Amino acid sequence: MGSSAYHRPLQAAATSGLDDRLPLFVDLDNTLILGDTLWESFAMLVRQNPVAALTALFSLLRGRAAFKRTVARQAPFFPDLLQYNDQVVAFVCQEAALGRPTVLATAADARIADAVAAHLGCFTRVIASDGTRNLKGHRKLEVIAAFAEEATGKKAFDYIGDSRADRPIWQAAGRALVVAGDQATAQQIAGPTELALFLPRPLKVWRDLLKALRLHQWAKNILIFTPLLLSHQYSDIDKVFAALVGFVCFGLCASATYLWNDILDLPADRAHPRKQHRPLAAGRISIAESLGLSGLLLGLSFGLALPVLPPVAVLLLAGYIALTLAYSLLLKEKLLLDAMMLGLLFAYRILFGGVTTGIMVSDWLIAFSVFFFLGLALVKRYSEIITKMQNQTGKISGRGYYTEDREVIGVLGVASSYMSILIMALYITSPAVVGLYSHPQALWGVCLVMIYWISRIWVLSHRGHMPDDPIVFALRDRVSLLAGAGCVMAVLIAV
Repeated sequence: MGSSAYHRPLQAAATSGLDDRLPLFVDLDNTLILGDTLWESFAMLVRQNPVAALTALFSLLRGRAAFKRTVARQAPFFPDLLQYNDQVVAFVCQEAALGRPTVLATAADARIADAVAAHLGCFTRVIASDGTRNLKGHRKLEVIAAFAEEATGKKAFDYIGDSRADRPIWQAAGRALVVAGDQATAQQIAGPTELALFLPRPLKVWRDLLKALRLHQWAKNILIFTPLLLSHQYSDIDKVFAALVGFVCFGLCASATYLWNDILDLPADRAHPRKQHRPLAAGRISIAESLGLSGLLLGLSFGLALPVLPPVAVLLLAGYIALTLAYSLLLKEKLLLDAMMLGLLFAYRILFGGVTTGIMVSDWLIAFSVFFFLGLALVKRYSEIITKMQNQTGKISGRGYYTEDREVIGVLGVASSYMSILIMALYITSPAVVGLYSHPQALWGVCLVMIYWISRIWVLSHRGHMPDDPIVFALRDRVSLLAGAGCVMAVLIAV
């Protein structure tokens, strides 16, 4: 947010009669930051060490404070990559500059709270959970009141919070300083206590939830129809229906895994020039909401797949989840293995389409798709390296690549891409096409278009004009769309 966005709270503070001599206590989760540090820390622990995350759950037997301390000790934490509420930070820093005691009062573990306070530099003290006592609700109120009495000789203070659970604290303070999406919601949260100050945060809208699902990525699932189209069985209503159901089920399942991936990639996404605007990274939706939404999507996916699709197709859906988890937890930072897995996941869609429709997928198609999509996966990594080189050198955040790898990744990617075109050329000259196409020579037009398109993709990547995802780029690029139309026309002529 820019400085102009802070005018409203400043005006509110000036007219609400706030006493700058009273200690100002500020909550952390969903107040000072747009998120929850426990959820984020645990997600980072899952990403770094899944086994440690699993064993950390057993510390819940000793209470929430013990669990928070266990996670805080083991999980990497980056206070500079948190999504802060600029309105709240600016107000607290302003009050601190005026000499007002400012205290970070949170149920988060003290290790987390201390790191945040040190990063911001505008708090005079921190009170937080200590591994044995969970500083929440009435316990927090007791500590706040004791500190206020020690500092001023009376139990008078101000407190900035965000939920109805803070009402006892506001009632003790006599007024409420509330962080909410709008003033009406802030008044509802404050309840019977006077609303002395409203500090806004981004409103949560359905558009953010839909954006988090990455519905544009469903275009990749069109590959599910490939076996149906290439076998020329698109007049079979039952197979078309099965392919459509498979498309929806796979899309729902993939969207659920995108949500998990965004959770595990939070710090890296926030450091990325484009991905920092994703709803979860920007703090417009929470980790808890993302997990709930992913559970709903998986329920819909398997609920639709079980009664309609073949059992093997349902198993392939489960296999896709396992593969994406393996990618997110184990392979994403592994040199080349990550790109190979991305390529495999594209080919996996074609295999799923074949099983869903009961159509055998040819070895030609599998070979082509493996090399073609490996090439596109390497385009993705190559573009990330180019983006990194525009600002600095060194290791790519969250990846197993360095900027020095640019040339070799480019060579491998171009080789893989052209290998797929060679496989297509060999297929055109094979006996396999005789029974499927009346004029198979027209398929050479597909090869020529693919040679041009692949070459153009790599040239644009080398220039730094390619975004992270070449598939998304192709869907928005007029030349790519024209190339796709040319391929379709060549196939129609061949048929």
